Amino acid sequence: MKNQKIDIVPNQEGTVYRESQNKDIHYVRLSQSSLKFSNNFLKKVTLSCLVFGNLAELQEAFGNLKSLPGKLVIKESFAPSDPNDLDRDLKRAGSDDAPICTASGKSIYRTIFYDPSSSIADTLIPHTNVDEIRAFHNGEDFVPADTEVSEAQA
Repeated sequence: MKNQKIDIVPNQEGTVYRESQNKDIHYVRLSQSSLKFSNNFLKKVTLSCLVFGNLAELQEAFGNLKSLPGKLVIKESFAPSDPNDLDRDLKRAGSDDAPICTASGKSIYRTIFYDPSSSIADTLIPHTNVDEIRAFHNGEDFVPADTEVSEAQA
């Protein structure tokens, strides 16, 4: 389905160019909504990402724009996006306390980036820990299928 325009999102105070923890680096938040089909179900999906740079270059690139052409692209992989922070960009099945999505026991990392050309396709990795995720969302304890259960526990 067709993506909507990409919005440049100010913070609650209306500031578009925000200072990061490093005072020399600023960032702009981009957001894009689109309609996606999944198993014959239509769902509105909103993605967002941050674009970092020095303040003068960000202002030159974005000026007073409110929106941009292009696409926000999802890239999933098994490689950590930051080898010094293995928890960064882990794909989770919902909230921050939800299970990490895995495929064949390997953690999936997910990043989102801006593609001004709209030519890059999403790279998605299907997760295989469906039972763990389902148990979490149903408020149940997850017990792997290969767990031995004694007669007393049954």
